[in-house]
Amino acid sequence: MINPTGRPIRSDQEGDGHYGASRGLRRHNGIDYECKEGQDVLAPFNMIILRVAKPKAGSSLSGIEWQKGKSTGKMFYFLPDPNLTGNSVQEGDVIGVAQSVSKSYGLPKMKDHIHFQVDK
Repeated sequence: MINPTGRPIRSDQEGDGHYGASRGLRRHNGIDYECKEGQDVLAPFNMIILRVAKPKAGSSLSGIEWQKGKSTGKMFYFLPDPNLTGNSVQEGDVIGVAQSVSKSYGLPKMKDHIHFQVDK
């Protein structure tokens, strides 16, 4: 697996982006990789992009649901290439462009990031 942004795991005044970080009464179920708005987002491994997905209903932010073998998961806060939906991509392929989660959520102290999670 490669880092989809080439940047460190997010840590800022809004929280930490490592797996299991505290989110009040729950735990963070993914990893947040720092990014810069507009940068390329890479496929972390060979996968099938199942569909475009939204992190929150009504949000302008976007992402994907992915599959690798029997595992599935999500990546959020980037605008995916719509031509890749339903297709296989290789590790390191550009799959989209980073969006600004801090602007969208009105949290200027949060570093922009790509959220990556495995669901099963």
